[in-house]
Amino acid sequence: FELQQRAADGAAASAMPGGGSDSLLDVEPERELNPQTLSFQDFGSTGGSHSSARPAESGGMGGAIGSGMLKPQTLDSMHDPESQQSGAGGFWTLRYYQPLFDVDTIQVLNRVKGSLLPRPRGAFFDLISANPDLWGPFWISTTLIFAMAITGNLASYYAYKGPQGGWTYNFNQLTLAGTVIYSYVTLLPLLLWLGLRYYQAQKRLVDIICIYGYTLGIFVPVSVLCVLPSEFLRWLLVFVGGAISGIFLLSNFHAHLSDCFPYGEGDAKRKTVTILGGMAAFHIVLLFLFKISFFHYK
Repeated sequence: FELQQRAADGAAASAMPGGGSDSLLDVEPERELNPQTLSFQDFGSTGGSHSSARPAESGGMGGAIGSGMLKPQTLDSMHDPESQQSGAGGFWTLRYYQPLFDVDTIQVLNRVKGSLLPRPRGAFFDLISANPDLWGPFWISTTLIFAMAITGNLASYYAYKGPQGGWTYNFNQLTLAGTVIYSYVTLLPLLLWLGLRYYQAQKRLVDIICIYGYTLGIFVPVSVLCVLPSEFLRWLLVFVGGAISGIFLLSNFHAHLSDCFPYGEGDAKRKTVTILGGMAAFHIVLLFLFKISFFHYK
């Protein structure tokens, strides 16, 4: 009976406005908790979608950045030391001259062949325009220096008619040959380059050095043949070698000057004659130095 009475009192109290506030307070946290839980779950699901979207966006940005860094040209520039130091490398560094020695044997042989055989004018400049080199000129000049020093002394030995044991090796010929030949392939191209710039017929200095170096290729076999004890044959060989190399040199520069100086220009002929005449004069001086200093014996 007491339990029934307490239950009746509790029901009456819950029906009263004042008494229902405590009950509402007791129930309200549960009613607020469920929406919060639901909203938290909704927020989590929504946040999950946002969070999944954000990594996608960040992944997209990261992918864009990553794809930019992984482009082939970027990788090449990252792994290519020349591109990394292109701005820092100067003409005083070996890396600056490395492309000028990046040729193979076939290219060098084709260029030597082009300097020996008759070709259309200007063909050699077209041959080396994409990749001029200093490898061929350096080794041709160095080989010619030693060839002329050795064959010159050998020819002197064959021409010697004095007492036995009186002949001596002339080491000065090696020094003279080095001075003459290296000056011919360095100082003379530099002088010609300055002259072309003055007449506004610019040509790359490396192209000029390249063609002057290959011009000397014909004199390597000439120096060997000049060992033969015949003065007439030596003059003939020097003349033939000088004619082949001179025609090769002047014809290529004549083609270049024809492109720079149109025939309608008033001073075109004078400029062409001045430049080609100076080149021919230096070439003739070289021939006489070769003959008189290395292959002239009584």
